Amino acid sequence: MTEKFREYLWGQHCTVWTDNNPLSHLETAKLGATEHRWVAELSAFSYDIRYRPGQANTNADALSRQPPTAMTRMSTGSMLEGVAIPVAIHQDVRQEPQVTQSAVFAFSSYTVNVLKLLQEADPIIGAFLQFWKKQKAPSSSARDKPSGPVRVLLRQWDKITSKDGLIFRKVQRPDGGEEILQLLLPMCLKEEVLQQLHDDHGHQGIERTTELVRQRCHWPGMSDDIKQWCKDCTRCILAKTSQPKLSAPMGHLLASRPNQILAVDFSLLEPDRREHVLIMKDVFSKFTQAVPTRDQKAATVASALVLEWFLHFGVPARLHSDQGRSFENAVGGQLCNLYGVQKSRTTPYHPQGNGQCERFNRKMHDLLRSLPAERKRHWPEYLPQLVFCHNTTIHQSTSESPYYLMFGQEPQLPVDFLLGRIEEPELGQVTDWVRVHQRRLPRERLEAAALKRKDRHDRRTLCDPLAEGQLVYLKNCTMRGRTKIQDAWSPILHKVIQ
Repeated sequence: MTEKFREYLWGQHCTVWTDNNPLSHLETAKLGATEHRWVAELSAFSYDIRYRPGQANTNADALSRQPPTAMTRMSTGSMLEGVAIPVAIHQDVRQEPQVTQSAVFAFSSYTVNVLKLLQEADPIIGAFLQFWKKQKAPSSSARDKPSGPVRVLLRQWDKITSKDGLIFRKVQRPDGGEEILQLLLPMCLKEEVLQQLHDDHGHQGIERTTELVRQRCHWPGMSDDIKQWCKDCTRCILAKTSQPKLSAPMGHLLASRPNQILAVDFSLLEPDRREHVLIMKDVFSKFTQAVPTRDQKAATVASALVLEWFLHFGVPARLHSDQGRSFENAVGGQLCNLYGVQKSRTTPYHPQGNGQCERFNRKMHDLLRSLPAERKRHWPEYLPQLVFCHNTTIHQSTSESPYYLMFGQEPQLPVDFLLGRIEEPELGQVTDWVRVHQRRLPRERLEAAALKRKDRHDRRTLCDPLAEGQLVYLKNCTMRGRTKIQDAWSPILHKVIQ
């Protein structure tokens, strides 16, 4: 009881009445190890234990007994003479649970006579009864004259039967078991049945709800009505996640020249007084800089952008980031206004919109993981060297190194001095034609690689494009507390403007 009602008993003084007399002497009794452990657990509560004889403890005594059902109740007149039966046995200790009745009987509040009248008054079943009362199957030409739903029932003439004045439909169970008698349901009861077997029955899926209804009743177009009911159910829309997960077609973030778009993001590493790394990546050349920082504050980001990129490689035309507070703030806005930089951002909770930086995060972790164990503790000292290795390696999408596309020439590596590959550039070697094709060829390769990724991604796309004016729900990405049982979608409807 203390575990069940802990929130109510905690900090409150309570009195425990029991018909167990030894329990009332719990504090003075000689106890064993197990009993001492029980007393220790109860010591956190303030309580008094008082004895009450069993005859006077009827409230708790009644709750500990199974109430008699209608099948086991016996009238006093049927008792044998001389047999004394307590009066409490003849009384209902508690009402029968209504949930059990509604789960077993689909029409608990309708009698046979009421259902018969509803069938006769129904426009579809009533029209069918005009043929049924003749007790003769209509001809094929007569079956085609009535409206669509009535025609559907007439074509199933051999499956229709009557019982107790009601019209049923006989079907075989899918597993080959006994036949099922489905009541031909009047249209006025359709919503009530769907309400009980879907909304009040745990919001089961379309197939399970259909099977629940199929075991009890039938009406023309039943499958389509159940499917539409489940699709329009607000609780199902808000509470259930999409299976499989929906995804939109892939978009591209492409640039035509170096320093046109600079993508930025943060990556978290194990703390060595500086656990944050600011990633800055040129979208066209894939040239990257990684700067360890102590925090992700707006001032820190602005300082790193100016000192580590703007002053070294020039001011980019556009800055692209997610919607984190590190980038979407007043300081960042003033920085962009001061240097004339356009600002773009990804959609909320969608890191794929900044895939350039997200992909390098994984690459950077792989590079740091390759360090010997004695160097990993001081990874900030080796990070610039590892980033330089990345920038001087051929990129898969462009087939060129990021360093070459950024500066127009290959870097001189230490191995080049060893191999004697040091060459002085000749005057006039780089012509205008070479400059044009130096930009055009990477652009074509980037577009080809992007189209290849898009084709591979869009094969798994399971989302229809949104249209202007369409009403949509937004995914609930800010859940707190018990996230596994929270609604997956926000209950507020939004309208697509553009």
